[in-house]
Amino acid sequence: MLEALENSALAVWVRESPSIFSYTLVLSLHAIGLAIVLGTSTLIALRLLGVAPAIPIESLRRLQGFIWFGFIINLCSGILLFIAEATKMAPMPAFIFKMSFVVIGMALGQVIRKKVLEDEGAIATNVLPASARNLAIISLICWAVTLISGRLTGYPELVSGMLGL
Repeated sequence: MLEALENSALAVWVRESPSIFSYTLVLSLHAIGLAIVLGTSTLIALRLLGVAPAIPIESLRRLQGFIWFGFIINLCSGILLFIAEATKMAPMPAFIFKMSFVVIGMALGQVIRKKVLEDEGAIATNVLPASARNLAIISLICWAVTLISGRLTGYPELVSGMLGL
């Protein structure tokens, strides 16, 4: 199945076309989507850690839409990047690790939304619940791991050597 994906006309176009609208554009969109997701998540986490306390909690809730916008960009571009090298990416430990942390990071964003950003007491008083700090720290760690493991997908031999595979 992975070989069929990798040999599809779309995958071949992404991987082999000299057009800037193939691999170059897809990879650029992936970086832009990542910047939106990571940047917005970091902004929320830093506010939860006490940076810029004048920013109302309620205003952070509106940023969730930006995270989902960036995620959709990454989902679409990521699928194209994956099918271009499906047989290489699917078994790669760094890729599996990255995808796991993307799922965790997005789920954690929903936990932050429900437990902190939609907390009526926090919104009314601009005082964060006790769990906010821990959620912010975990979020920052999660997205840092996602970013690093995603970058390591470009160095499969290095990662395999480090893992003794």
